This record gives sequence, C-alpha cells and structure tokens, in this order.
Amino acid sequence: MPRVLFYTDTPLLGGAENQMLLLAKFLDPEKYSVTLACSNFKNLNIWCQKFMELGINVIRVGVAGKHDPRHFLYLKKILGDFDLLHLHVWNPASCRWAFLAGGKIPIVVTEHDPFILSGFKGWLKNKLMKGVRAIIAISEASKKIIVAQNQEVAEKITIVHNGIDTKQWEADAKLESRNEYRRLHFGALQNEKVILCVAELNKRKGQKHLIEAAKILADAGAMNFKIVFVGDGPERKYYEKLAAPLGDKILFLGRKKEIAKLMTAAEAFVLPSEREAFGLVLLEAGVAGLPIIASNVGGIPEIIDDGKTGILVPPENPQALAEAIKNIIENPEMAEKLKVAAKSKLKSIFNAKTMAEKTAEVYDKILK
Repeated sequence: MPRVLFYTDTPLLGGAENQMLLLAKFLDPEKYSVTLACSNFKNLNIWCQKFMELGINVIRVGVAGKHDPRHFLYLKKILGDFDLLHLHVWNPASCRWAFLAGGKIPIVVTEHDPFILSGFKGWLKNKLMKGVRAIIAISEASKKIIVAQNQEVAEKITIVHNGIDTKQWEADAKLESRNEYRRLHFGALQNEKVILCVAELNKRKGQKHLIEAAKILADAGAMNFKIVFVGDGPERKYYEKLAAPLGDKILFLGRKKEIAKLMTAAEAFVLPSEREAFGLVLLEAGVAGLPIIASNVGGIPEIIDDGKTGILVPPENPQALAEAIKNIIENPEMAEKLKVAAKSKLKSIFNAKTMAEKTAEVYDKILK
C-alpha cells in the first residue's frame, strides 16, 4: 500500500487545512496509508487531534516558523518511509524547505491560494516547481494564475475542486428552534432579515464593501435588516469603526464554531471578496440552504451560476451589493429557487468524496 505524507508549514488553520482533513477522511484507506506532518504550533493541536481520531499518524515538527531550516532537516529524516509527498501550499511562498527536502520522492503540490510572486520569491518558486510531478489547482482561475507564474508547469496541472462533507454539514446545520437561535446569537427580531458573511476580516475578503452596501440600504430605509460578520482578522478594528454609524444593523461575532447552524439561522449569505482562489464557504452556505450573493472574481463563478444558483456582482461595488441584497430579500420566490438550485448543484459536484477520488487519480498516475 502506498504511503503518502501530507505536509504543510502553516502556523494557522483555514480553508486549506480543512481540505487536508477532509482529503484524509475520504481517501480510500485500503489504497493509501496517510500520515500528516506539520509544525508544533498550539493553534494546530485540535486540528491534529482530528487526524488522529481518523486513525492517521501525525508527526509534529519543532520549528519557530515557516522560514526555519529545521523543516528541511526533519523532512530529510522521515521521507525515506514514504512513497509520495503531498505538499499543501497555503500561499505560493510556503513549504519551500519541503520542496528542497523532497529529493527523489515523487511530489504532488496542491496550490490552495495562488497569486503571482515577483523578484527572488518568484524565481525561487519557479525553480522549485521544476521537480514536482503533479500540481493540483482548486479552480480554473487558480490554474490560470499558476500558469501565468510559470508556463513550464502547465502540463502538470490537474483541477480538483474543493469539497465539503455534505452529509455532516447538513446534520450540523439543523436547528431545534430557529427563532430562538436567531435571538440568542444575532439579537435578531423575528421580522429582521439577517445577511451573513463568514470570512477572515481581511482586505481581500472585501467586507468593507458590504458595510458600505449596508449604509446604502440603511439610507434607503426600505428594509429591516442586520448584517452579521463571523470571523476575525487584521481589519477588524477598521471595519468596526467603519460600521459604527450603523449601530446594531452590523454585528461582529468573531470566530465561531457552529457555522452551519449560524448559516441556517440567516436569510442570505454574502461573500464580497476582492480576490478569491475558490470560495469554499460558498459550498457550506449553499448546502446549508442559503441564497448566495458573491463577487464575480477568481474561482467563484465556477461555483455560482449567475441568476441560477446565486447572484454574482462586480467586485468592490457596494451599490451592486446593496441592489442584490434588496433583490434577494424582497423576492422570496426567486431566493427560494436560487437556494434549491444551488444546494442540488453543490451537493452533487463539490463534495469531499469526489475531491478525494480525483486526488487519488492524480496519485495513481504518479505511482503506477
């Protein structure tokens, strides 16, 4: 049985790490033996525990950060025990020591959030990618970025869309009392329309434009709404200051665990990203049964068909966001059609089982 080592040098948890866990869960255990190697940061402890609960061995690497050369030394010691190294690159400059440590072992790279690197970083990345046997891009948009960085790797790229555990997500999304949950977690009245945004509070996620859209809606006075942000990040204080004039129409909840239930308790979901490699959270919102509004950027149009499974708006356009939110809220029949169509599409195409099967096909081509 081939022995596969998953490796990442991430210090934090996010969508890429969630996909690693799902891939480990849904890869056929009779075909592949998976081990995870990652840094020993406390932020990763619970995540690592979930791998171990799946019966997967976890190796923790004692390093100070992603630049620490001990990544190289640790990997050199253990790679002889494996048949394939799968690097999960959470940004295009990550895992550089792992590329160097790989040696003769076949390397598969998943680019979870590619963007163009310039200067020395760009040169080094192109150099490191020469020895890679296969590259997994999570969307067509991501593939274009990878090829723009290095045209020589185009033939190595396979697109494998991200997925979610749809059965588990639907189970997690169930609520005993929706009104009570809304009151407790959102402070929402029964007639208030809750617009949810789940994302890191980061410039590229575009929450600024949603706050500005809320101002447009509030000035129009046509709707009783509340916009709820779930997540944390470097822009939180700035966004809170920007939203202050709107009072209780904007709520910042910080990081939360019950994301599926929070989605079920809302009326619509908005992802106003300026840049987005894929948009995994849209799968979660769609499977939870929310009508979706999102920016027409990156991999998002591969998930959302405008006017059929959601509404796409130009990025950095608060007026378009405001109009789309108003349209969703004031046209419940249209909202119902959008969310039913989205749930059907997303469950059939973007599920973790399919993602794991397509990844296994990449492995098989290399190891045969």
